[in-house]
Amino acid sequence: MTRKHTGHTGLWLGAAGLAVVSVLGAARPAQACGGFFCSQTRVDQSGEQIVFSISPDHVTAYIQISFTGKAKDFAWVVPVQSKPVISVGSQAVFTQLQGRTTPVFNVDWGTSIAGQCQGRSVDLAGAAAPTAGAKDATGVQVVDEREVGPYKTVTLESKDADELIKWLNDNGYEQPASSTPLIKHYVDKNMLFVALRLKQNATVGEIQPLVLDMDSDPEACVPLILTQVAATPDMPVRVYVLSDYRAFPRNWFHVEINERRINWLAGGSNYGALVTQAIDEAAGHAFVTEYAGPSSIMKGTLYTPGRWNLEALRGITDPARLVSTIAQMGYPRDQTMLALFRTYIPEPQLLVDKGVSETAFYNGIANYKTELAGFQVNIDAFIAALDAAVVQPAKGAQAMFDGKPYLTRLYSTVSPDEMTRDPLFHMNPDLPPVSNVHTARGTGTCSADGQLQNIMLTLPGGDRILLDQPWRPYSSNTMWTYAASESAARTIELVGTSGKPIRYTRAQAKVADVYLDKESPELVRGRVPAGLISMPASTSGGCRVTGRADSADPLVLLLLSALVGAVIRERRRR
Repeated sequence: MTRKHTGHTGLWLGAAGLAVVSVLGAARPAQACGGFFCSQTRVDQSGEQIVFSISPDHVTAYIQISFTGKAKDFAWVVPVQSKPVISVGSQAVFTQLQGRTTPVFNVDWGTSIAGQCQGRSVDLAGAAAPTAGAKDATGVQVVDEREVGPYKTVTLESKDADELIKWLNDNGYEQPASSTPLIKHYVDKNMLFVALRLKQNATVGEIQPLVLDMDSDPEACVPLILTQVAATPDMPVRVYVLSDYRAFPRNWFHVEINERRINWLAGGSNYGALVTQAIDEAAGHAFVTEYAGPSSIMKGTLYTPGRWNLEALRGITDPARLVSTIAQMGYPRDQTMLALFRTYIPEPQLLVDKGVSETAFYNGIANYKTELAGFQVNIDAFIAALDAAVVQPAKGAQAMFDGKPYLTRLYSTVSPDEMTRDPLFHMNPDLPPVSNVHTARGTGTCSADGQLQNIMLTLPGGDRILLDQPWRPYSSNTMWTYAASESAARTIELVGTSGKPIRYTRAQAKVADVYLDKESPELVRGRVPAGLISMPASTSGGCRVTGRADSADPLVLLLLSALVGAVIRERRRR
């Protein structure tokens, strides 16, 4: 039975314990080499990536899980609001999302100077930015336990963080000692916990995204407090929200990047560093919106009816023919498929002893007929596994995207010492769309040595900038010094569920950030710009935020004093 915990809202998600996030290679269809796993493209899937689909009384969370290490060491714990329905997802979700929403920075040079510099067009397209059971003797209640895909999952409830961690450690979900106060934070909020580990004999290569469906209020929250355990400095956090309107961070700031500082001549190569700097200018607690618009950009990208004909595989027991047929039918060429081949067409030990890699074996499987003589694929079992691991997850993911009209991509970088408040995400119907494609218009003249000079750029926001530096088209080491002394954040703002955002200076943001640790965002919004000084409540830090308090916080008063002094000095200078 699904049980909601009263007094809290939203869905809490985050990696903890020994689960560490890394870069995972995602494959695309092979071209020249002819092998199944050729031409793999590495997609930036570092940090945390989560897709939320939000309805009035239901939230689905699609979570990327990447892990580097031994399978026996994999353990993953996430706090949740209510008992979820757990399933596995498709790796292609994050690959396709990144390909369609990653920020791109272009310069349109028109036709007047095309082909003049070094006989080549300078109409350069910018590169993508870097982009229930009984309670046992320990007081830990097993709410649900089941195997899902490659995972052994258990949903737990406990009123004692120490007992919960002991249970996890005793049952193969080992947690480091440093996780105790972080897990206690969510235990105190009466949260449930979902724990994962790989099933016996499962490998790291079988890891798939996790899908949690649960009854919930229409709010999503990423529990970065718990994520401290496995976090790295400036860890990327990407949040995709499917909903009826554009999403925004409710209790974190929203920033817009100063486009004058973008390296337009190098396709926005400094974008990632600028985002981190802008977030630091917003007290280290901010997101930037990288795309906000129709979810239809994902239409038909993951699944279409009739795309994969499982019945056409019936009767194919020859391993080489099966691999070839799978390739021709356009099935994903990723780690999930590799894991299926590993299980149902294992590489002969003779080839392993000779040093033939798995990918080389499957790519050239037709060359190993002698070593595979007499081997037949259990095709019925393979089809069932293929349907469960690939087809149904892709079908479910496509339905998730098709079920909501709006998609928002938000991005932040966060260090462990900044993971003091869990970001909440809500919707605002009054916010404008945001394109991920940014195009400036450029003019210039070509010198005799093939360099572009007298460069004038008209930026998407309307600013016109004249560059005093010559530029050689296609140069890989183009430096950008324009507006280097300006802030990386063009705006720092707090957004509400309707209307326009309220903007803050950097000094005001530092003050408001202290309040956001202690009060509801609705009380904080507009307080500093309006000069309204009200005392913050006791620290909450987590997904739930409290209301107005009656006593002063010395740190806030100190910050407010500094801010008032700065305003007075500024007025005197004027």
